[in-house]
Amino acid sequence: MLFPKFYWKRYMLLKAGKIFSNREISRIFNVCTRRGIRYSGNLKVGVSHVVLTTVLNKTPEESVENPYKDRFEGESLLYTGEGRFGDQQMTRGNLVLKMQMEKRFPIFVFERKAPGKYVFLGQYNVVSVQTEKQHDAHGKIRNVFIFKLEKVSDKILFQKL
Repeated sequence: MLFPKFYWKRYMLLKAGKIFSNREISRIFNVCTRRGIRYSGNLKVGVSHVVLTTVLNKTPEESVENPYKDRFEGESLLYTGEGRFGDQQMTRGNLVLKMQMEKRFPIFVFERKAPGKYVFLGQYNVVSVQTEKQHDAHGKIRNVFIFKLEKVSDKILFQKL
């Protein structure tokens, strides 16, 4: 199918495996440059989409700063909720991910491969949330939320903001 030139000025095709800088992610998706759970919109008015960033292969030094134990089990991504110290609360980004199970706004997942470099993994949906014991950034055991995400698509046509 052919699209007119003006169409491509307003839309962008994202494919799994494409590498982005943190700044590009922020600009394309209209989200902040920090945090693992970044969303456009707000809890009162509504969320239009979410960007998740994860670090799957960490050095021991990185694990101190980033204590989250995100991982794949089969085709599912198990994503640890936000909050580095103490028990996690169902607020902010954690609440947004829980809401996604009902509202079904898109979640775009990126894996950090190097400082400032992220690879697009695809669009996902949250299918469940549970709790798990993990260490926090001080090494203390705490309760965290584990969001199970399943891939919807390897590529998306995204409207530029």
